[in-house]
Amino acid sequence: MKQHIRYFALAALMVVCQILLSEYVNIWAVLYIAIFPQFIILLPPSMNRPLHLIVAFLLGLCIDLLADGVLGLNAAALVAMAYARPFILKLTLSKGNMDNAEGQPLTPKTVETPKLIMLNTLMLAIFFTAYILLDSAAGFTFWYTLLKIGLCVAVNSIITVICNIVLLDKFLR
Repeated sequence: MKQHIRYFALAALMVVCQILLSEYVNIWAVLYIAIFPQFIILLPPSMNRPLHLIVAFLLGLCIDLLADGVLGLNAAALVAMAYARPFILKLTLSKGNMDNAEGQPLTPKTVETPKLIMLNTLMLAIFFTAYILLDSAAGFTFWYTLLKIGLCVAVNSIITVICNIVLLDKFLR
């Protein structure tokens, strides 16, 4: 029960941080900083898939309702990321890592750091590909869209790894 409260507090904190980022930080039109996908990445691998998809949808919908933008865009991209999560986990984590992380959040304490970085990068690539393709609706050129996806994935991967190593590992103990 105590772990559920921590996850709920972390989700609420990520929603507030994302709303503040969306409202007050506009670095460049090509770059979108998203903190909330990290919550879906952190969830334990043992969590069942339907619950995982529902949590992703509700978190994305909260962001969509509270921030400016297209309603349902973050929810759709987050559900796509959550749907692909089991495949990415099998691709990046070994059986030993999956057993170590059973019931635990995916942090450097439970997963080796290089594998965690690869997991974060692949998950964010799925999120931003879905987000940018749904947002642009083929309104941009191929190279611009590819630049936007690559830049968003690179910057957000660095941010999520730093947050995961420095902040979240202590929060979820």
